[in-house]
Formats: sequence, structure tokens, C-alpha cells
Amino acid sequence: MESLKVQLPDDLQEATKAMITDSLDSAVKEIQIKNSFPPYLNKGEASAYCGVSRGVFNAWLKKYDIPTIQIEGVSRFRREALDDFMKQHEQ
Repeated sequence: MESLKVQLPDDLQEATKAMITDSLDSAVKEIQIKNSFPPYLNKGEASAYCGVSRGVFNAWLKKYDIPTIQIEGVSRFRREALDDFMKQHEQ
């Protein structure tokens, strides 16, 4: 089987490298931000993790069935459950 070699113009090579680098940088930053949160979040952390105000997060709690851990009046939200909730509402 013969291999096919394609030589892109220099400007297109540089643009492609820049695009790949930007995409990788963005992905790494997203992972770093996500991992900076503890596995169990209080309401303020959960709203920040979802990227919304605390008021919006409170409205979501009333409207949607966001899994909540309740222990002696203390609420916590599992990061993975919040990820699942956000994915369910992806369009």
C-alpha cells in the first residue's frame, strides 16, 4: 500500500498548529478548573462550578431534580452528579 504525502503551504501549517495548540490549551485549562473543586460541593461552590449565580442555581434546585446529599441539614452536591445534570440539558 502506497502512502500519500501532502505538503501544506507554510501559512496553513502555522494556522493548523496554532489551532491545535489553542484547543489543547483550552482543554487543559478546563480540566484544571474542574479539578480545582472538591468532589463534594456546597451550594456556592456548586453554582460556581456550573458557571451560574447562586440565585440561578437556587431556581434550578426548585425546578429540576438535582441530586443533593443531605446530612443533618447540610447540603452537598457531587461534582459528577452536576456534570450529569448539565449533560442532560445539553442541546
